[in-house]
Amino acid sequence: MYGCIPAHTLFDIGKMNTSPRWSIFTESFEKFYGKKFDTGKFFENYAKPENFRKLYHFNHRGPFSEFQCKFNLIIALSVFDEKEIKKICLDVMTEQLEKKVTFAEYRIMYSPGEDKDGYFRKTLAACEGLREAESVLKNEIQGKLVLSLHRNNFQEPYRWVKEFMQKEEIIQKYLTGIDFCHIEEGFPPSDKKEFFQKVLADNVSNPESALSILYHVGESFQDKSPKSAVRWVIESAISGAHRLGHCLSLGLNPELFRLNSGIELVKERLDQVQFEIDHYELLRTTGETQELDSLRSEFDSLSQREINSQIKIAINARYLLQLKTFQDFAMAKIKEKGTVIETCPSSNLFIGMIENLKDHPLKRFLDSNLNVTIGSDDPGIFDTNLKKEYELAGEMGISLSKLDRIREKSFEYKSEILSGRQTSKNHPSG
Repeated sequence: MYGCIPAHTLFDIGKMNTSPRWSIFTESFEKFYGKKFDTGKFFENYAKPENFRKLYHFNHRGPFSEFQCKFNLIIALSVFDEKEIKKICLDVMTEQLEKKVTFAEYRIMYSPGEDKDGYFRKTLAACEGLREAESVLKNEIQGKLVLSLHRNNFQEPYRWVKEFMQKEEIIQKYLTGIDFCHIEEGFPPSDKKEFFQKVLADNVSNPESALSILYHVGESFQDKSPKSAVRWVIESAISGAHRLGHCLSLGLNPELFRLNSGIELVKERLDQVQFEIDHYELLRTTGETQELDSLRSEFDSLSQREINSQIKIAINARYLLQLKTFQDFAMAKIKEKGTVIETCPSSNLFIGMIENLKDHPLKRFLDSNLNVTIGSDDPGIFDTNLKKEYELAGEMGISLSKLDRIREKSFEYKSEILSGRQTSKNHPSG
């Protein structure tokens, strides 16, 4: 939700905030750029809109840590209380309706230290804000809420949220999903397998409060080899995530990984080798893959090493051929599962640092008949909107007819349908 805020609105929010949380921004700025940021005359120095836009917008290729620095500017300038949340709901939905958006799911995340009462008050405010915005805008746009949980703190907040849905009808109506975003390195999706199964079981038991599982994966993978990055995408889908954000590792041309360091933890490599052993026959029939005896020998050897030590894998021509096979295998599995992939062209090009627009994996996803949506990610930071994102997809070589089909199908991928809360004539519940 807050990532949707345009530059001029964020600047005004900051000016009205009597106590900006500057350290959240300045610490990340110094860490990334290697220099201090002086906030002494901030609103004078950035009074010109073009100056503030330059600071705020992320419109070039750069790592996730730089994007996070930009997002921290939002956190620093905003108050993030109930009154502001409601106002942001109206501001954002008004602007998006002007861009012809008729349905949107907005994600919101609280600080790691937020207590149960904070979760409740802010979730209630967001749901009330969406309802009020719909009313003001004469129901020409519909908004739903998705709560982003922290990758290392999700069990208890999930229980709170389920309580809130029983307590407040408006929360049950507007809260339709949970999401995992932010930094993915260090948080393997396999750690959430049991949790995902719990959510899915709850959905079956109480379909009126069912929640979709949305999971950002394969977007940033500097801590692992390309194959392991693809495996994280498969594991997310197999575990039960309904929509996967970005999934660049799944569909990028293997040649683009030639400069990957190939460095990962022994534990990660063991998981990858075991996965390939378990699926060897399907991989072998898909294309070039490492021989079974070689996989078993490597597993036995790695088992003698410290699992948290690092290993370097050679990213050579043979590895890239095997990576292509592994990607094709993964896409077949995801197609079979029916999992939806959320692509966000601008975000992917910048955070994924893709040099050539036509290297974006969207076309490959479509050629593999995967369920795909096109989103704008954080349109305020990326200075974009859905229309621009569809135009970028067209520049990738996606035909107008296919783009129209993506847009039409996207309404079947709403959280309420994917979770089983609602049914669609073209999409089975459950």
